Amino acid sequence: MRKYFISLIIVIIFIQSCSSVKESLSPLNTYLSSKLNDNDTIIVIENKINNNFAIDFLKRSSVVRVDNNTIEGSTGLKFPLYKEEYWDIMNRRYRNKITDKVWLKTELWNRKDFRNTKIKFIREDAFPKPYVYNEYMTAKKRELSVFSFSEPIFYKNSKYVIFAKSETSTKKQFIEPNSIIIMKKEKGKWIVVKEIGDYVYY
Repeated sequence: MRKYFISLIIVIIFIQSCSSVKESLSPLNTYLSSKLNDNDTIIVIENKINNNFAIDFLKRSSVVRVDNNTIEGSTGLKFPLYKEEYWDIMNRRYRNKITDKVWLKTELWNRKDFRNTKIKFIREDAFPKPYVYNEYMTAKKRELSVFSFSEPIFYKNSKYVIFAKSETSTKKQFIEPNSIIIMKKEKGKWIVVKEIGDYVYY
């Protein structure tokens, strides 16, 4: 009886753990679903983007880069989306202390991480490069959307979540991450608050 009880506890903990993992990916899946139709086939870069990219990008976004294209009256990302105190907490908790490289070699996305079942996975180093002629450039190959993501990072007492993103296609092939997504939960649903790409707000 004791062994049965212990086994039951282990199973319950395992199920809760799996559920927790899926819940943490809910914002990412919600975002991806908003970009696609149900029958779309897409490619996801298997290697995860380093969390450090998203963390540092958020920090940089709090400051406006001044140049000839700066709109008069522009401001950087301010409270409540950015506050140094909360950024420091996030930085300590989520920063990758092993490597600063953008693409993680051993932390990989898999089919269980996504609700969309029509996903093809490809390693970053195997993805075609736009400066080398490849099969995806031919007219015979259908153009597919391609995405890459970091892990969702919960921010400001989990009120917001941010993650790095890259979006391209099999024809364009520029896959380096260039933006972050900021989302929050309203009435039980995750919504996009802001998408920031290379200091361009849209």
